[in-house]
Amino acid sequence: MKFSKLVRRVHLYLALFLTPWLVVYASSGFVLNHALWFGSGNGHGPIAEFEKAEEIDYEADFSEDMGVREMAAQVLVDLGLPGAFFVQGDAKQDKLVIHRNRSLKASRVTWFRSQNRVIVENQIFSTPVFLNRTHFRHGYEQPYFASVAWAVIVDLVVLALIAWVLTGLWMWWEIRPARFWGGVFGLAGLAVFSLLLFTI
Repeated sequence: MKFSKLVRRVHLYLALFLTPWLVVYASSGFVLNHALWFGSGNGHGPIAEFEKAEEIDYEADFSEDMGVREMAAQVLVDLGLPGAFFVQGDAKQDKLVIHRNRSLKASRVTWFRSQNRVIVENQIFSTPVFLNRTHFRHGYEQPYFASVAWAVIVDLVVLALIAWVLTGLWMWWEIRPARFWGGVFGLAGLAVFSLLLFTI
């Protein structure tokens, strides 16, 4: 009985703690699955729209051996926009596009090196775009506490899903009257999964 109580508590408390992430993944999954409803009609999901925030003169003198991420990070610091980002382009290109990721909106910083000019654009908030961006937020590449903490919780969500399967099986087996129909639904789910997996 003590073990059964532990199983139920793990099942319950993991669900309560991870509820915000599960709501985001469920909602964003719906957006992704119905991309034509939320996109531009091409089935590739919601389209992010940007509006220009500022265009400024910017001149930087970077060393020849500096990597593109180091350069992009310095540009963001100089503009007062430090934080998690990814960059398009390489260290030799004249034009670098830096995407500064933030929770409710993102910024796109385009640096034209030969023109000593930077354009900063802010993403116009839209719920489908926000859900899509949050769904794909992952990884330990960003050296910021919030980004690393988010990545840890993504791992926790993965472990929780496995735990819910195992604890669910345990609880199902404990309820004797549910064993037959539980087995029927479990086998039916496995059969449908296998059929679709090998026929799509």
